Amino acid sequence: MKKIAVLILSVLLFFGTNAQEEEKPVKNTFMGTRFINLHSANVAKKNELQMLIQHRFGDISGGFYDFFGLDYASMRLGFEYGITKNLNVGVGRSSYMKTFDSFIKYRFLAQSSTMPLTLTATVAGSFPTIKNVIPDEYSDFSKKASGNVQLHLARSFKIFAVQVSPGYIGTGYIPVENDSYTFFTMAFGGTVKLAKKVTVNIEYLHRFEDEIKNTNPLSASIDIGTSGHLFQIMISNVQQMYDQGIITNPLGGDWTSGQIFLGFNLIRAFNFKKY
Repeated sequence: MKKIAVLILSVLLFFGTNAQEEEKPVKNTFMGTRFINLHSANVAKKNELQMLIQHRFGDISGGFYDFFGLDYASMRLGFEYGITKNLNVGVGRSSYMKTFDSFIKYRFLAQSSTMPLTLTATVAGSFPTIKNVIPDEYSDFSKKASGNVQLHLARSFKIFAVQVSPGYIGTGYIPVENDSYTFFTMAFGGTVKLAKKVTVNIEYLHRFEDEIKNTNPLSASIDIGTSGHLFQIMISNVQQMYDQGIITNPLGGDWTSGQIFLGFNLIRAFNFKKY
């Protein structure tokens, strides 16, 4: 009788353990909350503050005279915080157009053995504060500000992962275009793990509109993780680091003509739960 009771208990413990393991979310292959320029489906952990120091250098086609773009850097300082395990908020400020940006990000689904994908949504906005550039007829906050929403559907396959991000944006005033637009977008991303803390990534965004003639954003990067840091080194035809600038690509860099930008994201995480 004791042997039967022990056997039954063992079986129950076995299936109970397996059921718990099945419910554990799959650890995403993406290493950061940013794929390259755009958001990834990842979110910061609860009580975690991430500080982002982002640089994009100038067009490398200037060669050695411009030190391959290092003379013309653009910079963004950002902060992202995990309010819960699924809810993030973030703010940032870019040197381009002296632009402030913010976002709210929520993960609805996390991939597991019973859930085939991760689903996250991002709602973001930005506001330029540069003077003597924007015409008076666009000086109102509502006409200068941009807003966009994106859904991030991601699937991890151990050593590689993919992401699709449909979105919609109202651009606000764009000086290069001397106008504002609203349109749908679709972003695609893929990543391959080369080592435990090293991945290679590619990211592309397509705009569903015909007015903006600038090249669609295309970027590639390598991510290197260390204790508490993530270092992303990228090459892209986009120099901006907030959503409206990334999507509209106002400088119009083109890979085919060598108009591309070197850059990096340095991300430092602080876990306030420890304090």
